[in-house]
Amino acid sequence: MQQSKALAILKSGRNVFLTGSAGAGKTYVLNQYIQYLKQHGVPVAITASTGIAATHMNGQTIHSWAGIGIKDYVSDRYLASLRDKKYFRDKMDKVKVLIIDEISMLHRNQLDAVDYVLKFFKQNDEPFGGVQVIFSGDFFQLPPIGEEWEESKDKFCFMSDAWVQAKVHICYLTEQYRQTNNALNDILNEIR
Repeated sequence: MQQSKALAILKSGRNVFLTGSAGAGKTYVLNQYIQYLKQHGVPVAITASTGIAATHMNGQTIHSWAGIGIKDYVSDRYLASLRDKKYFRDKMDKVKVLIIDEISMLHRNQLDAVDYVLKFFKQNDEPFGGVQVIFSGDFFQLPPIGEEWEESKDKFCFMSDAWVQAKVHICYLTEQYRQTNNALNDILNEIR
């Protein structure tokens, strides 16, 4: 898929998994969409699964933004304590679009926790409280960290209830913009 088509799908308001090999332009498309949202006054949360990735997007970690920290689960009591914080409540009330970059590193339990937080604050039982979610990354790169006894199906966020219920549309970018004749890229593409 070309970047322009992926951007059009993002603008349609659908929940999207933006993927492709390194150098396909995932970050470029995300930045184009963020610019579009800001121009149209749409509140967007820009997050990533790691601090480094969040810094590259001028965002913050999803763990910090959603208030889940290192927790895999959140309780109603904990969320009620967050609701007492005006800045947090205001942030959750305003957000219309949530972007999570480097999604492959986010554990399924943590994605379910983010879903639960948004449903709680939005008072909406739709996936992610009705907020448009954009996941970006490549599941053939870095996996999530889990317990040593966990199988892959217990860790990957695409196996979470939240992912399944969100009916995520896959935008697979195929054009290569940054890398040429890269052995790792060739291997990853063959696996795909």
